[in-house]
Amino acid sequence: MNEIFKDFSHLLDLRLTSGIQTTEDSVRYTLFAAMLRGGIQPHDVVLEYSHPAIPRAQVDTWLPSLHGRSVGIEFKYDRDPPGGKNQPKTQKAGQVFRDIHRLVLLGENTKSDCYFVYVATEEMAVYFKNSSNGYHDFFGLMPGAKLEIRSGYFSAKPTTFTNSLGGEFEAEIEGVLSISLPAGHHLRVFKVSPA
Repeated sequence: MNEIFKDFSHLLDLRLTSGIQTTEDSVRYTLFAAMLRGGIQPHDVVLEYSHPAIPRAQVDTWLPSLHGRSVGIEFKYDRDPPGGKNQPKTQKAGQVFRDIHRLVLLGENTKSDCYFVYVATEEMAVYFKNSSNGYHDFFGLMPGAKLEIRSGYFSAKPTTFTNSLGGEFEAEIEGVLSISLPAGHHLRVFKVSPA
């Protein structure tokens, strides 16, 4: 998957450099294009796969078998809201970790390789990088570096964050990609495993 993610970052860079309107679905389909270029067949990819542990929830992208392993991928694109409004940054940070929690549950139930693809514009990137907010260790993960999330990780977080989180969890998060892209975008890819 690492080579596919590298090609994906190149394709996303080209898209953003061209100034083409981009949504979360556009990000997901750009990764799908990189998968095809990497030799994955369209019939090997399931979009909106039923989550085995969360009723009525779906995994954004599911590969039933890639080199003998299943792969689950969740996406989040935190872009600037229209009209120049400020984003609800604390709530959005909670939603990022909620998606990671969903991947932890997926990994526990399927023994699959799970990845979180996160694209953020400058406002959310600055929020995550600010050490006083308590997420810089996560957002700053470089490829190969790991972060262990234990229940205490969430103890001092604001109520807005924990309400969006949907419950504490434990995980190991490994950096896969950490890239700055055009127009103030930042791409992070994390491998997520149950602790």
